Amino acid sequence: MLDDQLKSALERRRAKGTLRQLTVFSTQPSSSSSTSSASAAGNSRLIDFSSNDYLSLSSCPQVRRDFIDAFTSSPDAKLGSTGSRLLDGNSAIHERLERELVHHFDAPSGLLFNSGYEANVSIFSTLLQPHDIVLFDSLVHASVHDGIRRSRTSQQLRLPFQHNSARDLDRILRELQQRGQLTVNRNVWLAVESVYSMDGDLCPLPALLDVLSGYLPNDRICAVVDEAHSTGLYGRQGRGFVHSLGLHRDSRIKARLMTFGKAMGASGAVVLCSETAKQFLINYARPLIFSTALGYPALFALEAVIKALQDKRGEQRAQSTFHNSCRLVSGLNSFNSTQGSQEILSLPQHLLPGQSGAQLDAASMPTTIDDDHITQTLASPSPIIPLLTPHARSLAAYLRQNGLLARPICYPTVPRGEDRVRICLHADNTPRDVDRLIACVAQWVRSQQHGPSTPASSSNIASPMLASKL
Repeated sequence: MLDDQLKSALERRRAKGTLRQLTVFSTQPSSSSSTSSASAAGNSRLIDFSSNDYLSLSSCPQVRRDFIDAFTSSPDAKLGSTGSRLLDGNSAIHERLERELVHHFDAPSGLLFNSGYEANVSIFSTLLQPHDIVLFDSLVHASVHDGIRRSRTSQQLRLPFQHNSARDLDRILRELQQRGQLTVNRNVWLAVESVYSMDGDLCPLPALLDVLSGYLPNDRICAVVDEAHSTGLYGRQGRGFVHSLGLHRDSRIKARLMTFGKAMGASGAVVLCSETAKQFLINYARPLIFSTALGYPALFALEAVIKALQDKRGEQRAQSTFHNSCRLVSGLNSFNSTQGSQEILSLPQHLLPGQSGAQLDAASMPTTIDDDHITQTLASPSPIIPLLTPHARSLAAYLRQNGLLARPICYPTVPRGEDRVRICLHADNTPRDVDRLIACVAQWVRSQQHGPSTPASSSNIASPMLASKL
């Protein structure tokens, strides 16, 4: 009976077009981030505009060599950790890596986790106290929601605010104050992401913190910043968005979550926090207590990646990624603004001409920033560029037919009516790759305007110069 019930639920989802399915793409190292498709479409090589490997470190030859050399030369290296951190899974190598991460990210202390998901669930299910209030961005990651649901806070004190809106945050705090709920025994938690995974926009963190400080003393403000999509990309040597703003020592920020499965090209995560918070997590965070610790290959891979970030070539990779983002946004705006095609495809408001690149404008940046590299990255589009369209699956299929890998993101991953093709830029994408993507998107838009045409092959994609005129 159970199997029939499960099949029925899956069929209902399939009928609605919301069924999730696994696909297989095996990464092949190349200077143009090509991906070899192992799916039904055959083994054609695809240019990667899909993965979160923003710095192209997962296939970097030097990182691979450093990892192999360190792993094979260590007398203590094994495959698995063989237990949880509280039993036999802890080691001198785990603790050495934690110290290296704390030093690199300039934090008081830190605790390794197997994934960003486990880390977020641990933070929000464990650190929040029974009478606390938690205010979270409406687009914050699912792992934050899952952690909050497991917390001891009252359902009535778990409140979302409009995405990136300091004004709405102020409204909620004002209402809480009027109801006498901002009492002295309550911490107020703020849950945000530095870079949002579906829209690619940056959190106006300084403004949000200022709003909180208007209602509460700093010691009762508990901000948690999920840096999953900014780790490795933002700040000097990839220290993250918070560090780039000079807020990493701000007492209002109680935890930074740095994850390693995206720009870092590896796996795992670290929660950067006080030593007291670390010890509390060790004692009460069930995902940590009851999970086998990271294996040794993951530890040595992370050390190799940190070494790459500390090399000047790491920052060059970040610059290449942001240059590609700027090139793509400029090209897309160039053709889209002249064709009246917004009903078919559009960019989010923050990426339209005349905006600040959707990121932080000069007025939002702390005056302590005197680094041109950091200022430039904060004002540039992030590597996540959503192409908003009601025909996301059609566009993704068209791109793939023409050798470009990008994924459709549809409901229920995003709200109804906000389907998109999510483009991710990488350091190893070449200008030619980006121009090819612009031309292909332009050609697809034209085909939608004038009715279906013969699918284009890579040989008849418009040239980059022509793309802006389509």
